[in-house]
Amino acid sequence: MSERINMPFTGEHFAAWCEKMVGQPYWYGSCVYKCTQNLLDRKAKQYPAHYGSSRTARYRDDIAKKKVCADCVGLIKGYNWTNGGQGVIESIGTGKTFSSKYGGHGCPDKSANGMFSYAKSKGCAWGTMDTLPEVPGIALRFDGHVGVYVGNGYAVEERGFNYGCVKTKVSSRKWTHWYQLPFVDYGDAVFTGGGATKPDTPASEYRLGTRTLKNGSKGTDVKALQEFLLQLGYNLPRYGADGDFGGETETALKRFQARTGLTQDGVYGGDTHKALMDAVADHDAGKEPAEPDEPSGPSSAKRVRIVCDGGTVNIRVGNGTQYKRITAAKDGTSFEWVATAENGWHAVVVNGRVGWVSGKYSKTE
Repeated sequence: MSERINMPFTGEHFAAWCEKMVGQPYWYGSCVYKCTQNLLDRKAKQYPAHYGSSRTARYRDDIAKKKVCADCVGLIKGYNWTNGGQGVIESIGTGKTFSSKYGGHGCPDKSANGMFSYAKSKGCAWGTMDTLPEVPGIALRFDGHVGVYVGNGYAVEERGFNYGCVKTKVSSRKWTHWYQLPFVDYGDAVFTGGGATKPDTPASEYRLGTRTLKNGSKGTDVKALQEFLLQLGYNLPRYGADGDFGGETETALKRFQARTGLTQDGVYGGDTHKALMDAVADHDAGKEPAEPDEPSGPSSAKRVRIVCDGGTVNIRVGNGTQYKRITAAKDGTSFEWVATAENGWHAVVVNGRVGWVSGKYSKTE
C-alpha cells in the first residue's frame, strides 16, 4: 500500500486525498472548485434554492479563506477532473490555482444516484453494506447521496452545507450500498457481494502508471508499456504491443529492470514506472540506452518501406486491423524499424511513437 498511495487514481491515493479534503466546504453543484465570488454568483443563479441570502455570509467566508468546495458526488468527479487531485490540496488557503478538465480521466458528469447506475452499467462490483470489503476508495451510497470509504470503518463525505467535508464512522450513517468506481484502480482487491467485476480486456482504458501491472494484466496501459519497451529496444517478436501482459512482456520488463538496477520481478510498479519514464525521456533526447537488446525476429533491418502501388496504407497502434489507426502513409515512405511480430506486422517509429504496419504493404530494407 505504501507504493500505491502515491500513485494517482488508485483506491489508496483517492482515499488519502479525500481525507486531506476534510474541513473544506459543501457548495451544491460544485466539483472541487476554488471558492470565488464568480463561482458563487454562477451557482446562485443556477441553484437559487441552495444559495439563499441566509447562507451568503458563510459562502463569503469560504471565499475569503480561499477554500475549495464540492458537493457529495462533486468530490468524486473533481478528483478525476483535476487529474487525480493535482494541485488541489496545495491551493487551499493560498492564491494557488489548479486545472480542471470536464469529464477528465473518463469520469462522466453524473448525479449521486446516476454515478451508481453508471458504475453498474460498466460491470463494476457492488453490494449491500453487510458485504462491505476492506478496500479504500470504493464509493458508499444511499438514495441521493454518495461518500468514499477510506478504510478501518470510516468514510469521507461532503455531507451538506452545515457539515462540509467530514470523516464519519460508517456504522453511524445510513449507507445502503458500496460500489467500485470504474475510473479508480483497486489493484488485486477481491470483491464479493451483489455485483460482478467486469474483466479487463486489451481495450480497457487505463493510464500507464496508475496501477501495478503484472503477468495477466490487460488494458491500454499495458499496450503503452509494451510500446515504450519496443521503443527502447526490448523486442516483443511474437505478440508486439497487444495490450495483454504475458510471458514475453514479463521477460522484456525483467531485462529492463536488470539494466536499470531494479529488482527483477517482472512487476510494473512505481519504481519501474519512474525508471521507464526516465529512460524514454533520455531516448527522446538522443541519449543512448544502456546495453540495448540486439534485434531479433525475422529481420534485423533498420528501415521499413511502404509498398502499396502508389496508394496509402494505415499505420495502427497494434499489430492487426482491429487496432485504431494512427495515420496513413504513402507508397515509398520509409520508417525506422523497431520489431517484427510473428504475424508479419512491422513496428515502426511514427512521429515519435511506435506504430504497426502490415507486412503485406511494407518491406524491411
